[in-house]
Amino acid sequence: MFDVIVIGAGPSGMMAAGRSAELGNNTLLIEKTDSSGKKLLLSGSARCNITNTCERVEDFISNFSESGKFLRNAFSVFFNKELLRFFRKRGLDFKVERGGKVFPITDKASDVLAILVKYVKDSGCKIVYRKEVLDVIKRGDVFDVIAKDNTIFSAKKVILAAGGLSYPRTGSSGFGFHIAKKLGHTVMKPRPGLTGVILKSNFLKEWQGVSFDDAAVSVYKDNLLIHEGRGEMIFTHFGISGPIIMHMSAIIYDALEGAKRVFLSIDFKPEMSAAALEEAFQKEFKDFPARKISNALKEFVPARLVRRILEAMRFDGDKRLSQVSIEERRIIAGKLKDFRMTVLFVRPIQEAMVTCGGVSVKEIDPKTMESRIVKGLYFAGELIDVDGKTGGYNLQAAFSTGWVAGGSPKDLS
Repeated sequence: MFDVIVIGAGPSGMMAAGRSAELGNNTLLIEKTDSSGKKLLLSGSARCNITNTCERVEDFISNFSESGKFLRNAFSVFFNKELLRFFRKRGLDFKVERGGKVFPITDKASDVLAILVKYVKDSGCKIVYRKEVLDVIKRGDVFDVIAKDNTIFSAKKVILAAGGLSYPRTGSSGFGFHIAKKLGHTVMKPRPGLTGVILKSNFLKEWQGVSFDDAAVSVYKDNLLIHEGRGEMIFTHFGISGPIIMHMSAIIYDALEGAKRVFLSIDFKPEMSAAALEEAFQKEFKDFPARKISNALKEFVPARLVRRILEAMRFDGDKRLSQVSIEERRIIAGKLKDFRMTVLFVRPIQEAMVTCGGVSVKEIDPKTMESRIVKGLYFAGELIDVDGKTGGYNLQAAFSTGWVAGGSPKDLS
């Protein structure tokens, strides 16, 4: 009989298990794969963007979906400063990059993982690998955790930290959602978050690899504007990706349900108004009247985009600038400020960086991570219906909820 059983050895599970054992609880950490932190090793392109320097909790939370408010209590207990202090105390320092992204000074996610694994072991927690859990049954005040090989582990408390549905090769299978439902919890529909968007286009191969450090993207559902964003993006073989697209992928996913058409309006020159762009065109046309319009546009957008943009306007690329009318100049500026591309779908949840949806935050005590429905059941990490933008936000949420869940099962008498 254990005091606490933690299911899932990802970031939240390891933090929960280490914290629980550190406080004197007889703790068991169960992992279905052959090692801990498989998804952590992939994070931040294997560099591990562990958190963000955003100082105010409210500002940090603004980078999450609406349910992110649930994290306020967890962040008040264990926030970015506490997280970095935790790792620095154990010999790993960090560096800050653009957007407040925090990475280990070594640029190795494996160094973050090594410290977590050591923390769990040094705390006295027992770890069992290659043990797939099939069921969790509550028997009075005791939980029976039943493995695929029919092994039964019992405990007074269970912390579910089994992850979502993204990156199944790392062990994520949605098992935690199944158990949560079985035990009476509401699970908000799991859907892909922080993933690319598939576009309807016959020329994406031509644009593949073209990127923008700054573009503005608007999402329309049946001609109704539903979301706007600005930032980095890149065209891919399937459509479009990059931070700004990934941040809105869940919104696009939801918009596609029941819509006749969802499209993106891309502003390739967000730093300039349409009027300013027209003025820039006017100067270009005046200074170089004999230049072909196809060559002139290369001064404003990447060369590989020009031919297809002109086709969309039904313009002859060989037309000289001296032959372009004021109205045509206005049309060109308008197209660069509002280039529309139809969305087919978003990349599947198996390829998404995070799972949106999960166990309803209304059914979890934000101060302890304990279920409001089943006494002794706790949740941590991606299993909870909370998701944030790229930039270290989701990992911080995993560590914070894990720390709180692991620190909450104190009175086990």
